[in-house]
Amino acid sequence: MIRSKTKYEACENEIRELFNRHKVGTVESIDPLGNGEFNAAYKVRCNDGKGYALKIAPPEDANVLTYEKNMMTAEVFWYEKMHKHTDILCPKVYVSDYSKGSVGSNCFIMELMEGEPLWAVKFSDAEYDSVQKQKIGMLTKIHRIQNDQFGYIQSGLYDTWYEALKAMASTLVSDCKALGYKTPDGEKFLRLIDKHEALLRKVPCRMVNFDLWDSNVLYNDGKICWIDPERGFWGDPVADFITLGPGQKAPLSAKQKELAIYNETAEDKIILSEETEIRYALAVCYLALIEEVEKYVRYEPEEANYIRNTVDARAMYDMAYEIL
Repeated sequence: MIRSKTKYEACENEIRELFNRHKVGTVESIDPLGNGEFNAAYKVRCNDGKGYALKIAPPEDANVLTYEKNMMTAEVFWYEKMHKHTDILCPKVYVSDYSKGSVGSNCFIMELMEGEPLWAVKFSDAEYDSVQKQKIGMLTKIHRIQNDQFGYIQSGLYDTWYEALKAMASTLVSDCKALGYKTPDGEKFLRLIDKHEALLRKVPCRMVNFDLWDSNVLYNDGKICWIDPERGFWGDPVADFITLGPGQKAPLSAKQKELAIYNETAEDKIILSEETEIRYALAVCYLALIEEVEKYVRYEPEEANYIRNTVDARAMYDMAYEIL
């Protein structure tokens, strides 16, 4: 697994006890699973021949960002929403255990989905376009799921996207200061949120994944499966375009192909305009702030991922500022 300061390192006995306690099965093999940088994940095979995925949250005393506390409960929540309201292929959660009775941190056992992350599959250009179209189609489905309050379910909801985004950004700025660092870009972002308050108060409230990178979509025999929705929130659906097309360092205007595909099946179309560009740019700033601050709790300054976050955040801020 990728080195990270937040991952819980479970021993075999803990995992065996967890599976026995919940009568899932007798564990026969345990292997690391996936390349996530926050939670620990294991592939567990039982004596009935079935495979399971076990996901474990960072330990309670881990240094994590405020919005990441109790984030595992959010992941289970979003899986439930997708199963209840869409036909999106995603894992079924069999057991949620927040007791710390067997494993010393919050965890859950879910269906093991077969397949490789999209980035690892050698697609032809036509195949890749087809898969990306399927991925965009998944976004149109979750964007039909509505709520009357905005924000992270694990850290408090608000009546408008303006209030939620301001609170989400303010919390990250406070986290940064508590870690002993300044964030002039974070302070500027807060001022930009206030500048566009009137627009943000009109934003519709939808389920937003905000993390639909190719690493979070598995491909198997022509089908795609969605995993790891824990960073989702109730908010602006335009924010989900960050992961599409040319990515997070490009403006919404560079994603007209993706917008057209989205609007083919979306109930509420997203039309490229000055307003949607501003909404999108503010979402990019939020992701930049996350990447800027999270490097302080996850990595050491000499590590490649620390440098990656620094470079990515700078590019995102600069792109968004040109619009805002």
